[in-house]
Amino acid sequence: MDSRRLGAVLALSLAIGASPATLAGSEVKLDGYLEYRKGEFLIVDAQRVRTTSGTRFNPGGRAKSVATIPMGYRLRIRGSRQKDGTIRAVEITAERNGSGTIEKQVVASTDQAEKTWVQAKQIVQPGPEGKQVSLGALHDRGPQVVRARRIVDHIVPGYVDPRKVRVYVVDNPEWNAMAMANYSVYVFSGLMADMDDDELAIVLGHELAHATHEHSRRQATKSIISGVAGQVAILGAEQIDSPAARNAAKQAASLGVVTFGNVYSREYEDQADRVGLRYVYEAGYDYKKAPVLWRRFAQKYGDQDAATNFFFGDHSSSAKRASALEREIARNYRHPADLPSRIPTR
Repeated sequence: MDSRRLGAVLALSLAIGASPATLAGSEVKLDGYLEYRKGEFLIVDAQRVRTTSGTRFNPGGRAKSVATIPMGYRLRIRGSRQKDGTIRAVEITAERNGSGTIEKQVVASTDQAEKTWVQAKQIVQPGPEGKQVSLGALHDRGPQVVRARRIVDHIVPGYVDPRKVRVYVVDNPEWNAMAMANYSVYVFSGLMADMDDDELAIVLGHELAHATHEHSRRQATKSIISGVAGQVAILGAEQIDSPAARNAAKQAASLGVVTFGNVYSREYEDQADRVGLRYVYEAGYDYKKAPVLWRRFAQKYGDQDAATNFFFGDHSSSAKRASALEREIARNYRHPADLPSRIPTR
């Protein structure tokens, strides 16, 4: 497996909800999380949602009304796109963001994977014929870790305790980053060397969206059908010599079984782009750099197929991603009443 696909193994990403890229007046369905309140708007799936006196509300958990919905609650919204880019909600269903059996299992597995990688002081995976392949030394301290940590602290949404997030840097020249279900974040040194803070925030925002939206739990459910492929990977991991490295490789294989096919749908990854962009915007970083950044990825890796796309899942091509984010910026980020929540300390 090419090292560039590690993001697919570790990120375990599955975004939720239909793409909001629809024409004005058309029906829109969102399935996301309440992450910000901006004046009269609820921000769900990075979209500005407006309620009216006619909006039907279906309560859940502690959410007895729209005004009492806690941050981080799952919201399923049916509405229509308005000419100004906002969504007028026809119906909202609120649901507490709980922790089910599958999610607990996935988090426990990622905890174990993180522990073994930290003990081995490197990220490893099974290579050809089961031989150990190291993707680089793992660091939990030092100037690069401090820099990444500072950015993560700024972009993580307010309902997530930053102390839950652990940040590591991997010695690898590739442009890659990844997040796991237990809020451990891994950043390749090549990405940090070639990106300024705004660009790094855009990448990390995308990854944090995978964690905050519990993508791994949803991916694990879908991965059951790919269990045979996962077992093949685990058998390969058995041949690795180092016990710690072997354990880490087995964890990665068991969690990333769908890596052997198209890992994530285009719709899912594109949503992570949208939500990550909102994190960047709210933190006060330069979100307008996102389209240019994706075009830089296209120049470096090409757009030939999913394997050479940014984060190496089933993304839209980098050029299409850039265009989609330009549309998002025009639709959601040019409104004086919707100013960023925070300005980063450089």
